[in-house]
Amino acid sequence: MPPRLADRAISASGLLRRAKSPLQGLPMPVPTLVLNFGHSVLRSLSDYTDAASEIYRHYRMGQNIVAVTSAQGDQTDVLLAEARRIGPEGMSDGGGASNLPELLQLGERRSAALLALALERIGAPAFVRQARDLGLTAMGDPMNAELTGLNSGQLMQDLKDHDIVVMPGFVAIGDKDRAVLLGQGGSDLTALYVADQLGAPALLLKDVDGVYDRDPKERSDAPLRRYERVSYADVRRKAGPLIASRALDYAEGVGQRFRIGTPGSAISTQVGDVSDPPVAASRPRKLRIAMMGLGIVGGGVWRRVADHADRFEIVRVMVRSPEKYIDQGYPEAILTTDAADLFAAEPDIFIDVSGPIEPALGLTRDMLSRGVHVVSANKQAIAAGGQDLLDHSAASQARLLFSSAAGGGMPVLEMCLRERGRIARVEALLNGTTNFMLGEMDGGMSYADALQIAQDRGYAEADPTADVDGHDAAAKIRLVSLLGFGKQISPNQIERDTLALVDARKKPGTVLKRVARVSADTGELIADLRLRALSPNNFLAKADGEDAHAVFDFTDGDRYVIRGKGAGRWPTTEAVLADLYDLSNETGPA
Repeated sequence: MPPRLADRAISASGLLRRAKSPLQGLPMPVPTLVLNFGHSVLRSLSDYTDAASEIYRHYRMGQNIVAVTSAQGDQTDVLLAEARRIGPEGMSDGGGASNLPELLQLGERRSAALLALALERIGAPAFVRQARDLGLTAMGDPMNAELTGLNSGQLMQDLKDHDIVVMPGFVAIGDKDRAVLLGQGGSDLTALYVADQLGAPALLLKDVDGVYDRDPKERSDAPLRRYERVSYADVRRKAGPLIASRALDYAEGVGQRFRIGTPGSAISTQVGDVSDPPVAASRPRKLRIAMMGLGIVGGGVWRRVADHADRFEIVRVMVRSPEKYIDQGYPEAILTTDAADLFAAEPDIFIDVSGPIEPALGLTRDMLSRGVHVVSANKQAIAAGGQDLLDHSAASQARLLFSSAAGGGMPVLEMCLRERGRIARVEALLNGTTNFMLGEMDGGMSYADALQIAQDRGYAEADPTADVDGHDAAAKIRLVSLLGFGKQISPNQIERDTLALVDARKKPGTVLKRVARVSADTGELIADLRLRALSPNNFLAKADGEDAHAVFDFTDGDRYVIRGKGAGRWPTTEAVLADLYDLSNETGPA
């Protein structure tokens, strides 16, 4: 692959798929990252939510993900205790029963399913694959087997079709098609082996953010120092328990470099041939947050931020009726109806998860002018402010992040930012609510019933006008135009169809979708929102329920497609959280 094309594949954003290569029509691979979630970061059910956030953090930056799971907490010990109670005499931790691996693998398989469910909740597509599905084979001792093979072609196809593949570690398929286990550190070994077979980088996630010159949990007056790069030999000397010797031996044997980190952190240590002198460790300081809005999304953001009290602190929230939220259990001391209280709280970040343009637009502008970073899910306010808000951000050097303002769990705006200057056309389903409703109506449901179900599931607001009449999608179209094409357009420049035209636009054998389009491929910017009867094979037609799909065509003939959930509390919340983590990771030490 010429370097120029390789760079493009790596730089493209989000849940992307290169549809076609200009080189002889061959498929172009999307960069893949293998993540391993060790048992130290999967201690409880809530940890799976953080694991899903970690996957999404990399996923939205343009990488497909293979996620390898360990068993949660002490699940393996629990299963082993059960086996000792009912298994054959003479059975030990080292084996003695040919069916013991069948039982012990259930911990990792359960863990993989839980992680896939957590990903589904936040709108990221995930597909669970087992060792047998992927041709992951091993030979030797059934409790301590050696890996021998992987059907890489099958795994690459799964990544092409699903973007994220979750697989259990620790288990493979051995002689006579029986399950075998890979011994202590088997999940680390699985991840490193899979990454090596794919030619992909690997990140092993632990409860520490890298390799240190001593155990970070030890009490000492001496400053803690972290390695940016550390050799295999120094890992054995300095951090032996952090990674199992079999996994480390494998990586060293094949000359594989990999990284050790922790979920949510941009800090990690590269393990390889050489060591650099360790440097004094630092941690991002805790960031103070002021919010506006505590509705469906705002409540989700509150809960997720509260889960990360070591990184963030919500100091003030502006709402219309504090009494309503006091009754729901929110602390009275932080609720206010006065914007002046938000400024007085001296926040580092302002989160806008409200709905109307004002007072959100004015507050966003004022916060940026004061050097306060802004994370906004308010597409109407951001679209109305447009280039002026971007100018305020540039002048004050305060970040303006609004990934959650369009696409929900589909990072369409990240793609626009990364590829601006070479985008010729964007066609997308930018409103998950109407996509869900159209699917229900296509199955024979009435408009009223489809709307009621959408509201019951939290996809539609009590007043659905913004969704069904196209105001919501039009605001997102304006953001795509601004970030992807550098053009600020008004709502009146966007021709749009409402759902009242559904019956008139239906055609037998087609799938009806309301497609947002921004195009400059004729030299003139065109923006519209149309009900279109699509072939069932069209990528946009394949978006089910509240799913959102988008197709990017570029001036050089390339095409990318991206996908994700376009509606719901948790996909939008996750996009807000990802922006918060970006800010936290960019912030200087405490």
